[in-house]
Amino acid sequence: MHRLLFPLIMMLIPRVMPRLIPKAFLYLRLAWKLTFDRRVNLLVRSVIPIALVYFLWPWRPFNLIPDQLAYLGKVDDVIVLGLSLLLLIKLSPKHIVDEHRGTGPKTNRPEDNNPSNVVDSTAKFTDDQ
Repeated sequence: MHRLLFPLIMMLIPRVMPRLIPKAFLYLRLAWKLTFDRRVNLLVRSVIPIALVYFLWPWRPFNLIPDQLAYLGKVDDVIVLGLSLLLLIKLSPKHIVDEHRGTGPKTNRPEDNNPSNVVDSTAKFTDDQ
């Protein structure tokens, strides 16, 4: 089983990584901005630093998987970091997350819905007298 799984993983990595790396950098940048944005609640902003302390702390009172099991011991640390990133994004106000992502709110203006139906023109008012 292990002999079949390893070549399969090594074959999939070059195909998956080019799609995952840019998204990972976007989420890390978003987490950085939200962590230092004072409009986000302090408890929500402290989720990432607490997860980093958990990740770097050598002695832990609890572990899902013991660290002595080669690389499997870091799996629970990665899960904690991923969940903390998810909590930070989901618990932050939506308009602040959209602002940092660069996506604005949707509007109901005709120019935004269907620009081909909008006529650009100028007008000149003349006096009848």
